[in-house]
Formats: sequence, structure tokens, C-alpha cells
Amino acid sequence: MNQKRNSKHYHATSIFFHWAIFLLMAAALALIEYRGFLPKGDPDKKIILHNHMLFGQLVFVFVVLRVASRFSFGVPAALSGPRWQIWSAHAMHALLYLVMFALPITGVLFTQAGGKEVDFLGWVLPHFISPDKALRGSIKEVHEFIGNAVYYVVGLHILGALWHQFVRKDGTLRRMWFGAAK
Repeated sequence: MNQKRNSKHYHATSIFFHWAIFLLMAAALALIEYRGFLPKGDPDKKIILHNHMLFGQLVFVFVVLRVASRFSFGVPAALSGPRWQIWSAHAMHALLYLVMFALPITGVLFTQAGGKEVDFLGWVLPHFISPDKALRGSIKEVHEFIGNAVYYVVGLHILGALWHQFVRKDGTLRRMWFGAAK
């Protein structure tokens, strides 16, 4: 590992992926929410869906790269605190990673179960699942459930970071901010 585990800040690469994933997820969610307000048959719905899927697939790629970054550069030592707090922080991060992987995967699977191809930057992804209307509906429900849950999971993550920063005053936000990893 290039970065010592007892460093106070995340590596610049991890910081980049953290905020890039946040922006991509926010864009994907905003697009799909906006699409719901458009009338049926609106030609913009197809463009919005395409961009929603593109951002979702980029989230998947960036999460893979972020995990690789964690292994390559490590993470700062955990902040001190009660055992339950440290456990809940680890659980929250695990849940965030689960959501970041599950949303793009279920999106691709339910699209393919609907008999449609999924393209990524001009390449057509291989089919991981055969067309199946019933399965498509089930996977879509899971995708939408996770998509709705992400608001709460990310909200809790943000509240936790703000609580650490402004109540505990332990510098949590500086650990994951640009320029901090010098």
C-alpha cells in the first residue's frame, strides 16, 4: 500500500471516486425522477432513460475502480469512538457499496430480461439473462426498491458525516475532501 493506514485522509484517488460516484448517482436519480414527470410518448423520455442508464453503468465502473483504489492505497485509520459507532460506520459503508453495485446490475438485468440490448459507450453488453417478462417485472421491482432506498441510505451517510464534523468535531469531512490528501 502506498498510503499508510494511519494517515488522517483518504488518498486523492479515493476522494475523486467518492465524489464522482456521488455526482453520477445524483444525476442518474434526477434524470429518472424528471422522466416520470414527462407525458407518455414524449421523445425526450428515451434520451433521458439512455442517459440514466449510462450514468448508472458509469457508477458501476467507478465503484469497481474505487474498490481497487481502496486495496491499492488503503484507507485512513478508523476514528476513535464507541464500538457501536465504529460498527455502524462499517455497516453503512457496506450498505452503500451494496447499493452502488446492485443498482447498475439490476438495471442491466431487468433491461435484458425485457429483451432489450444494453449499450455502454457504443458497445453492446453481453446478455447475462434471457428475455423473461415475469422475471423482468420482479427485477424491476428490486431495482426500483433499491433506487428509492438509496435516498435514505445516502441521507443517513450525509447526516453521519455532518454529525461527526459539527457535533464531534473530529474532521470527518476533511478526510474525504479535495486537497486534504496532500
